[in-house]
Amino acid sequence: MELELRHLRALVAVADTRSLTRAARVLRVSQPALSGLLRRVERSVGGLLFVRSPTGCVPTPLGADVVAEARTVLAGVSALTERIGEQRAPAGPLRVGGYCGFLHLAVSRWLRDQPWCHGVSVQEDQDEAVALARVAAGSLDLALVYLPPLPDAVVPDGVGSVVVHPREPVFVILAHDHPLARSRTVPFAGLAEHPWADDPPGTTRWSAYLQRVCRRHGVALDQPHRPQCLATLQDLVRAGMAVAPALATREDLPATIVVRAIEGAPLWQELRLCYRPGTPVAARIGEIHDAVVRVYAGRQGCSAAFDHWWRERGRELLPAG
Repeated sequence: MELELRHLRALVAVADTRSLTRAARVLRVSQPALSGLLRRVERSVGGLLFVRSPTGCVPTPLGADVVAEARTVLAGVSALTERIGEQRAPAGPLRVGGYCGFLHLAVSRWLRDQPWCHGVSVQEDQDEAVALARVAAGSLDLALVYLPPLPDAVVPDGVGSVVVHPREPVFVILAHDHPLARSRTVPFAGLAEHPWADDPPGTTRWSAYLQRVCRRHGVALDQPHRPQCLATLQDLVRAGMAVAPALATREDLPATIVVRAIEGAPLWQELRLCYRPGTPVAARIGEIHDAVVRVYAGRQGCSAAFDHWWRERGRELLPAG
């Protein structure tokens, strides 16, 4: 069997996401189809390319060599395509992905109004590794993603990025009449006394980061709820059945769900704008980044927790825009 570009893209997606399930989502194929393709490639090259480990699906020595060559070939094809089209404005709608709360809509509206933009297609992936792999594969033009401070690199080769905010704290949301809502801030240890709703432990980089910080602080969260739908999570919080993490830019709704900061800001993430170098979008990334920073700075008033953090710390860390 001769290897094709689709085979090379599949290998790189598995290597970048460390998961067949996530790679299948990036490639928009079923996991069984991807598993079958991987087996055929392995038969073709004459050896095992990936093995399962505690950190996910990792390349074997042979796999690492093949993936490195695949990246080289794909980079060459991408460079050729970009040289042909880099002088042209994007022909179709800009594909904006990631997961970033209010910024998705606000930035997409700004993009839509630019004379060089021919519409916007908004997509969301809560898993930043999937969104970044889609940027690398060329199925997204831009992605706004939150990156927990973990030691492993998550931005793949071939993806450029600029910082929107280097250290945004993670807040919590509660029912307006929840006991913890009486104070301006919530003690981290106090969260362990109430049901927690969040991603299933161990399924995302965020959940791995949360577990790490909890161990460091001696906090054992009680997590009976693992909703995959934002509406379900909000219903649990609204009913007083759970406390949940929230982006600092989330809007406070005093009559239903309120936003509170965690004392000492033990949890935080970096917000990045990601793109593919050499593309028409990359040529305007400075302009786009400035707009994102302006929109972010204009979020003041969304909650008392955000405003306090912004005055005390958030504003001074924001990149010039």
